Amino acid sequence: MIESEAPLAERVDVDRDREVAALFNKHYTPMCRLAFVILGDSALAEEIVMEALLKTFSGWRRIRDHERAEFYLKRAVVNLCRSRIRRKMVEQRASALMDRSAAISTWDPSQSDTRRAVWDAVRKLPERQRASVVLRYFEDLPEAEIAEVLDCSVGTVKSQLFKARQKLGSVLGAEAPGGDR
Repeated sequence: MIESEAPLAERVDVDRDREVAALFNKHYTPMCRLAFVILGDSALAEEIVMEALLKTFSGWRRIRDHERAEFYLKRAVVNLCRSRIRRKMVEQRASALMDRSAAISTWDPSQSDTRRAVWDAVRKLPERQRASVVLRYFEDLPEAEIAEVLDCSVGTVKSQLFKARQKLGSVLGAEAPGGDR
């Protein structure tokens, strides 16, 4: 029985390979154009399309209607482009932060303890509050952009910032050098 299944599996693999090759031949150039228009970088566009084709090939058995595989491929290209853009934005922000940190040339020992206390308190906040605080006060983003980055409503951002300020106020008021509590 296993011997009779092997040729069927091989036939399915050959059919898959043929269909994916046809998909590649027909849609490679249009998908590269699509990715280029989104990204503005031809080498990166080709890389994205190859990754999308690889995902299509590896997930071929999950595609219900092989006639519509080009739509799966197109969605994969667009999603990979969006992911690459998001990653690039994060990298640019990190680079800007590094540049900003390098620009601080003076070291004030009296501020160092305060800064450490503030950052320690921020790191102890729950994840969403911490992200909201960093995006608002370190990245200087408006609440609407924070909501977009965190994929939540502006009201949620406002409530997270309020809760974080409350918590930071109580922690830093008690632990800050010269604090009253």
